[in-house]
Amino acid sequence: MSTNMISYSRIGIMLLIVLMPVASVSTIVLQIQQVSASNSANASAQSSKNELSDIVLDKYKQRVLEHLFNNKTYAISNSSIPASIVVGVISPNGTQVSAYGNISKANNTTVDGNTIFNIGSLTKLFVGISLMDMVNQGLVRLDDPLEKYLPANVTVPTYQGHKITLEDLITHTSGLPYWPPGWCNPTCFNNYYTTQEVYQFLSNSSLATRPGVKDVYSNFGSGLLGHALSLKAGVPLEQLFEDRILNVLGMNSTGIAMNATGVSVPEDIKSRFAKGHIAGNESDLVFFPQAVQGAGAMYSTVNDLLKFLSANMGLIDTKLNDAMQESYTIRHPVSEFQLPFVDPSGHESPAHGYVGSDWNIQTDLGRKIIWRNGGIDGYSSLIAFNPDKQLGVAILCSCYFADVPPIEMINTAMTFLLY
Repeated sequence: MSTNMISYSRIGIMLLIVLMPVASVSTIVLQIQQVSASNSANASAQSSKNELSDIVLDKYKQRVLEHLFNNKTYAISNSSIPASIVVGVISPNGTQVSAYGNISKANNTTVDGNTIFNIGSLTKLFVGISLMDMVNQGLVRLDDPLEKYLPANVTVPTYQGHKITLEDLITHTSGLPYWPPGWCNPTCFNNYYTTQEVYQFLSNSSLATRPGVKDVYSNFGSGLLGHALSLKAGVPLEQLFEDRILNVLGMNSTGIAMNATGVSVPEDIKSRFAKGHIAGNESDLVFFPQAVQGAGAMYSTVNDLLKFLSANMGLIDTKLNDAMQESYTIRHPVSEFQLPFVDPSGHESPAHGYVGSDWNIQTDLGRKIIWRNGGIDGYSSLIAFNPDKQLGVAILCSCYFADVPPIEMINTAMTFLLY
């Protein structure tokens, strides 16, 4: 897989889920069961000790260190770890946060729930919820063609007369490529294309299938959807997110650290921004052209993402209730996602993958996990929840997916939420 990819192919992730060692599942399940027994004996003590977030952190940290240090065991101090990790857990009992590592080599402050990380493709969830909110307000329709919201001189490709709609874009069924041909030259990031150049890439793209039929993951399509919504609202994408989601939830440490011409980290958050890591070395933030920043340009903290999870899980009531619930309403099956849940004994339950407004929904038609992961140079991220258990988890790591495969984060979260 190219190390330039912003996100991860669904088929690679889910194949690794099936192939994961049952012993790994059993270990974390046993730990969770032990904590559950302890909770029954003393619930108030549990909430003060962060047992659940510690379990998730310890499990994921073990896998991160094994990958970073070639499956060897080392006694490592926080200051020497080429990655930092923050885990948050949320339930009706409140939140727990556990952390490991430091902000950077130059800043040995221990990371915590207020530490800022790039969240990559989690950005697409904010595009999806903004879309549903605008649909509910009658500003746009899911079956509107993309071309309706772009300048008249922009040619949007069609397939035998079938046009790309907003719903096609949010469900990755538009037929647009991951990135258009020639985009990754030589890398997919830090290409300072103007909006007009992005439009030209779009006009030069072709569709392999009819829109709305086949799921083909597209960063390009997601980015263009965010751009179209911001044009319709008449505000920059970051302000669109602020007006519709961030200000509602008080997510004051979430935003976009770039403008039309380059990376631009606000001064007041620089000291809290964890340095990313690639191959053990600190890395700089990468740039997205403004017209596709909806594909993965956001930063956030675990504390902010727990607010976001709480609202999506219905633990708090907000004016976004309808838009959020509709964002994880199943809209399309994911053909590469039809893989089983595996319990600690090795028994497989047939499971099915679906996509909502960019949430992934994995279900065995009884249980379900609603989740989304993200990755960009130097960072990996995930948020997920089990609606039946009212249990959610957020994981942020300043580690690159080529160094620590995303399956490790997904694996840890899925097991925790299911068992």
